[in-house]
Amino acid sequence: LKKKSETGGVVSRNKAANELAQHLAEDPLPLRKAKITLEAAQKRAEKARAPFAEARAAAEAAMEEARAKVQEAEDYLNEIKNQPGQPYGSIWWVDRELHEQKKYLPEAKGGIRK
Repeated sequence: LKKKSETGGVVSRNKAANELAQHLAEDPLPLRKAKITLEAAQKRAEKARAPFAEARAAAEAAMEEARAKVQEAEDYLNEIKNQPGQPYGSIWWVDRELHEQKKYLPEAKGGIRK
């Protein structure tokens, strides 16, 4: 706008000078206020999110531990299945209950399709 106000015809120079004056006189307060409000909201969100980050990490660790225990139990069940002279009815029942429980887990977390 500064360059336009210095070059061109009289009308275009005056128009550009007027637009430049309006732009410079414009109050930047709403924009500044919006930026400050945004920063404050982000800080509040971070403070609110902080306690849950620790809880999430603890929950993920517990999930990994549980997955390891389930895998250990499945390995033990397979080991028992392969030994001769086992009560196959009881083993089948345990295997079936494990299968039923896996139906209610998402596939991403070790579940199976129904």
